[in-house]
Amino acid sequence: MRRIGALPAIVALAATIFPFTPSQAFGLRVGPFYVGIPYFGHRYRHWHHNAALHDEASLPAVPGQDRGPQAQDRGIASPLVYPVFALPPVYAEIFSPPSSLPWPFGYDAILQAAFAKTVSDQNAKSCPPPGGGSVIVDRIRNTVKPTADQMQQLQKLGGALGLAADYLAKACPKDVPQDPAARLQLMEWQIEKLAEALDIVRQPLQDFERSLNDTQRARFSASPATAGAAIRPGRPDTMAADCAAAPTEVDSSVEQISLAVEPTDAQRDAMTGLKEAFRNAASELDANCPVALPADPLARLEATESRLDATWRALVAIQTALAGLENGLSDDQRARLYATDFAAAQ
Repeated sequence: MRRIGALPAIVALAATIFPFTPSQAFGLRVGPFYVGIPYFGHRYRHWHHNAALHDEASLPAVPGQDRGPQAQDRGIASPLVYPVFALPPVYAEIFSPPSSLPWPFGYDAILQAAFAKTVSDQNAKSCPPPGGGSVIVDRIRNTVKPTADQMQQLQKLGGALGLAADYLAKACPKDVPQDPAARLQLMEWQIEKLAEALDIVRQPLQDFERSLNDTQRARFSASPATAGAAIRPGRPDTMAADCAAAPTEVDSSVEQISLAVEPTDAQRDAMTGLKEAFRNAASELDANCPVALPADPLARLEATESRLDATWRALVAIQTALAGLENGLSDDQRARLYATDFAAAQ
């Protein structure tokens, strides 16, 4: 997976905000999400599934179309395709639980984004970095009452939040493929970019937490009772479906695809594989859907990274099975598959 092109600019920008030691720059870190040699907390992932298609230059494009979201309710403006839109619910998950914004990468959200229809006037320039970093810093400052030395650490955290937003804004795709399997590959790439953006925030957040005394840390972190209240089923469904999927949802989505393509006897094995892959993906998401969030913000960030890893694996499972089915379809069947609308079925 190529990162060389973006590396110098990110390093230079990060270095102006977050000076780090050589040991920080080249230390090896092993975590649940990826393995590699980090700079300023950033780690190269070891994901290699269809690596060439994860390169920005090789992402599939739709000829003659230049797309991006005008607003959240237009076309394919999903956080799975435009990860800059994921920052508000993700930051809420980390810094202000219990959040009213649900996890935006559930099973239904994946299928809806994969099959959603684009609009002709979407373009990548319509995907600006979101605000909110300064609001988070102000809220932390008012809550924690940092000293002058701690304020420097908080300012670095604020800079990291802004840098993460800028990094994701640059990940806005210029083109969104119509082919659902190709779009799922784009979504895999975008989940990686979101994980990289969160990794920019990790070290400054850790440094700020370490600078706090016990009283400040208690104010900065949610109490166990508050964290325990962050239960998924009680949250309003304002952005995406709950991260866990019932078996009936999986069966219904597979049935919808089956009705669209009307598989022949020779295509039954591919449909069976599709159903199994969809169930495995839903189980992966379900297993990483927490009942309650950790009280500590850094632990919540790490939990979010772990859930993003599960989302990536679910995307891979769905994409692989769907691509296998597509390969055996006739042109007419493929056209009917592309016309499937999971959003309308909700």
